[in-house]
Amino acid sequence: MPYHKKRFLSYTFLRTVKYHIFQDPLSTHICWYLYYFPMILIPTLGLNASFLLEEEHDKVKKRSIFLLFSAMLLIISVFTNDLHQQVFHFYLNPPYSDKNYSYGFLFFVIQGWIIFCLIAMDIILIHKSKISGKKRFWLPVIPGIILLAWNIANILRVPMISTIAGDLTAICCLCIAAIFQSCILCGLIPTNSRYFELFQSNGSLDAEITDNTFHRYYYSGNFPKLTEELRECVIANSSIQENGVLIKHIPVKGGHLFWTEDISVLLDQYQDIEEQQEELTERNQLLQMTYQKEAARKKLEEQNRLLNMIQDQTYKQYELLSSYMKKLEQTESREEYDMLLSKIVVVGTYLKRRKNLVLTRYSSQGDSLTMADLKQSLAESCENLKLCRIRAAYYVQDKEKQLQADDILNCYDFFEWLIEQLFDVINSVFFRVTQIDEKLQISVHVMSSTDIHNFLKERPELLIQQEEEQEWFIRCPLS
Repeated sequence: MPYHKKRFLSYTFLRTVKYHIFQDPLSTHICWYLYYFPMILIPTLGLNASFLLEEEHDKVKKRSIFLLFSAMLLIISVFTNDLHQQVFHFYLNPPYSDKNYSYGFLFFVIQGWIIFCLIAMDIILIHKSKISGKKRFWLPVIPGIILLAWNIANILRVPMISTIAGDLTAICCLCIAAIFQSCILCGLIPTNSRYFELFQSNGSLDAEITDNTFHRYYYSGNFPKLTEELRECVIANSSIQENGVLIKHIPVKGGHLFWTEDISVLLDQYQDIEEQQEELTERNQLLQMTYQKEAARKKLEEQNRLLNMIQDQTYKQYELLSSYMKKLEQTESREEYDMLLSKIVVVGTYLKRRKNLVLTRYSSQGDSLTMADLKQSLAESCENLKLCRIRAAYYVQDKEKQLQADDILNCYDFFEWLIEQLFDVINSVFFRVTQIDEKLQISVHVMSSTDIHNFLKERPELLIQQEEEQEWFIRCPLS
């Protein structure tokens, strides 16, 4: 119910109490004063409400305090009139009655305050109104002029006023209610009315509002007619998709709000995306199979390349093994047979370790091997030399250092070449690999009762020295 209508009912209630319930002069006197409580507050609160339209909070707060403080002073002056009689002046002795009185100075102040608040409210509302076409804004002025004219005539005690409209309560309520109702009709006071027109004006949304029994009250657009079962499904799931239309729901006070969204375009796009995804998946699988076959082919080519390279680098050892096998088939001596088998094991060990070094080289990051790789190869070869009755030992410095792979392979190749040349003439060998000035140095001590120069003349760059009667020193420079 609008605010001014509630105040109108308060007027009517006080008037009814005064004339039909209370009979003693004091009670009717108090009810008469109570008339001015809503009479002063309604215009004051109306003016305060007009300030709330697009005003800063701090300014509105200060103005509200001033208005309410002024209104309360006027209300207090009315309720204390019996003490000072500046609002109404009584001619008889107490208890005072409203049948014989005149108006005091504060009465005219109260009437001026009421008229000021109503006029200021109209001016502010008109000034702040955003409604185009202000032809009807003069409408609230008419009841205001009537109220002003009636007050003046009532103060002058015009006889016709008391005959035609002498009821203060009814006239004030009627004029103030007319002022507020006129502001509502003109659009100066925004109200939540014309729900159906406002709901229909939103043509971009297909929606409807129903009560709890699904009886339609408001709708907009072309909202489809839904069965009760379908509505129950929508309420249970919050949304449901039906023939390319998404139906959604939210509960509202006293009912339900349903609206639709056309998602047919999105569904078509989603279907296109799914088809493209399937096509891309098939293409990806085909590319993956092609890549796997290409990777397998390249791996096989790389393996063949490494195998050919290893064979090219160790073809002498394969020839040596072939000659040992022929001698093994022709020999009849058990001792020579065992010695040939031992040599085959030593050469076979070299071939195996040489292949491992090459594979490690090409599978590692960068073209490098470590001293540890060389040490493992020398350890296995030295262990197998025991089968040939040759005591072998080695020393490798800084085994974790990364070196060029060619240097490591050259060290191991030289060790194998030296052993193959001196198989039959040495008793022991001590192989050393050290680093001097960031360069690899190979030095070998062998024990042999035979001059080894003739066996090693294939490598003239070697430094060969006899240190004692059966001890030889060999140094191999590495580039």
